[in-house]
Amino acid sequence: MHRLFPFLILIMLCTFSPVHAASKGGCISGTYLIQEGSGTQSLWTFSKDGTIQSASSAQGPLNFSDAHGAWKQTRSREANAIFIDFNYGDADNGGFPPSGIARVDAQLSFSKKCTQVQGSFELRFFDPETEDPLDPSTDTGGPLSDTFTGRRVTVP
Repeated sequence: MHRLFPFLILIMLCTFSPVHAASKGGCISGTYLIQEGSGTQSLWTFSKDGTIQSASSAQGPLNFSDAHGAWKQTRSREANAIFIDFNYGDADNGGFPPSGIARVDAQLSFSKKCTQVQGSFELRFFDPETEDPLDPSTDTGGPLSDTFTGRRVTVP
């Protein structure tokens, strides 16, 4: 039996996947050009490992960073995502510390071949000294809501 133990452990490690990872064979991974209801445009990139990155056309005018976070497939062609960015209100301090931290919680629905996406999101702002962006219950303000649509970026 003791000779089989390492083999059994190896089999178990090969069959389990991380809880946060996308399902195998899913079509969600990729980059999407997002059009928000507010008029803002963004690029959202969903990686196969369950991470998300976002760059927004509003970053310069509103003085905030790229966003990073995680996503999880919830049903066939549906997912939830959370991503976080830093806000820089006072240019004199160079962003140390940031003046705020923003969190986006998004619900997404993808078309059959994942060429399009639509959904809604809530945006919350957190004080970096007194609130925790990983715990939305610490937010003392109200969330802002918006909708979005998007198209997958592809090479013709």
